[in-house]
Amino acid sequence: MKSKISFYTGLIIISIMGYMIIFTGCVKFDEKEEQDTYFLVEVDSISLADTITTADTLFISFYGTIGNNGCYSFSHFYPQTIADTINVEVWGKLVPGENCDSVMVYLEGEQLKIINFDEGTYFVHVKQPGGGLLTDSLTVVPSG
Repeated sequence: MKSKISFYTGLIIISIMGYMIIFTGCVKFDEKEEQDTYFLVEVDSISLADTITTADTLFISFYGTIGNNGCYSFSHFYPQTIADTINVEVWGKLVPGENCDSVMVYLEGEQLKIINFDEGTYFVHVKQPGGGLLTDSLTVVPSG
């Protein structure tokens, strides 16, 4: 009786291993799943008011090229205000695909809104992909 149990146990183990080999052979482990890619956008220019009041909202419009086909798009802004400097990163997104329209994708005045300023002069620094900065400035005066 003991030899029959061992025989059947061995047969079950061999069957399970065979199924595992057959089914894992159908899965392609070496193919990487294409994922979205995020990147800094090259900003050509920005537009903002020279002067605002402490009660105003600052609107900064951004212009530049995001990508050369329809798989590219604007993703988000990453603004940080440190003392009198507004640092901004403009991020784009590439969604890989085979059906990307052959069209240039631009920022086209994408707007960032910033509120709650104290009086003073502020500098706007837009980080570029190569590490450079696009700069501008504005003055904030008291409201009223």
